[in-house]
Amino acid sequence: EETSEDVWIDVYNKNAMAAVRFTMLAIPFMRKQKWGRVVTITSIYGREGGGRPWFNMAKSAEISLMKTLAMNHDLVRDGITFNSVAPGGIMIADTGWERERENNPKEFKEIVDHQFPMGRLGTLEEVANLVVFICSEKASLLNGASIPIDGGESKSF
Repeated sequence: EETSEDVWIDVYNKNAMAAVRFTMLAIPFMRKQKWGRVVTITSIYGREGGGRPWFNMAKSAEISLMKTLAMNHDLVRDGITFNSVAPGGIMIADTGWERERENNPKEFKEIVDHQFPMGRLGTLEEVANLVVFICSEKASLLNGASIPIDGGESKSF
């Protein structure tokens, strides 16, 4: 299936460029207070193959942005860290996974049993808990990481 260039540009702008814009706006405030955490929500598909290439490209760019900024000595020595969280399948209300579960429960169970080693999708709360940790003082050495939170899903590719 062919995808128009407009789709590629739109997905890139809504993901990678949004991360760039937010980060560039936040950095001056973080530098002034000598502390900050930038965490982007990416995807395991930004780290692995599979999925839709236009989405993967945008998420890979977000991961690269965090890794590149994490190498900036001036920013990091001002107490700012840059990381990304890469969720796998997450059960979110009114999305494809929930619709699949409701419309095709048998097929959904087969997919989950095959693709997700833990036998379930993740939750928004689990992703949020990881972000809270990354933003805490306890994660002060964590910088430039792209952390998958997928229950082992990416290992099943």
